[in-house]
Amino acid sequence: MINADAPLPEDLFAALPGEDAVMSHAIAVNCDRWQDALRTRGLPLLQGALAGQGVTRVSRADVFGFGSREITPSNAFQLLYYSLAWGLGSSAPRLHQRLNALAAHQDRAGELLVEAWQAVRNGESAQNVYGVLTTNRGAGRIPWFGPAFSTKFLYFAQGQETPPRYLILDQVVAHNLSDVWPDPPKTAWFPDTYARYCAVAGSWAEQAMERLDGARKVRPDEIEFVLFKRR
Repeated sequence: MINADAPLPEDLFAALPGEDAVMSHAIAVNCDRWQDALRTRGLPLLQGALAGQGVTRVSRADVFGFGSREITPSNAFQLLYYSLAWGLGSSAPRLHQRLNALAAHQDRAGELLVEAWQAVRNGESAQNVYGVLTTNRGAGRIPWFGPAFSTKFLYFAQGQETPPRYLILDQVVAHNLSDVWPDPPKTAWFPDTYARYCAVAGSWAEQAMERLDGARKVRPDEIEFVLFKRR
């Protein structure tokens, strides 16, 4: 269980990068590979930068732009593609298995993605929005899209306008929380665990602002960013 009362660790405070560094965090993506994989499976095709050729870079700010769009099934697939492409990077491990599963459950996946996005837009609790895409036992409701990618979709679904409340949780972040979360599960997290993680990150962002005497705002995803890079 995550210790919700743990103070902000000194090394995380010292490493806080600022909003610009988080938003410009970019990953190389092979556009041609993605386009071929989607076309072969009859899935909706890419829009935006990934509809081009060769290798391009996709930043967090780019993906947040899709999260600010109107909530429709078509836009939900674009948001999923971009959050997945950003998360997988140029090597895109197990991309074919993931897209096979998406194609096999396309209608249901579209419904779940729209429902989750709407829950995010409505400002529902972290536990509730997580529960749309993830079961009470921490399994993804869309096959091959477990918590690590569900939370990326939820994170980017918040769009560009407000500081994020729902944060990315993956194996690396969970491992690097070991000082306040002993022996965390490696691949699946219950909805209440995700909510506790988001609350702790939000609390640490507030503690950081207090220690900075209000010199600047600290976004909760700065905490996630430094947790992912923590050594």
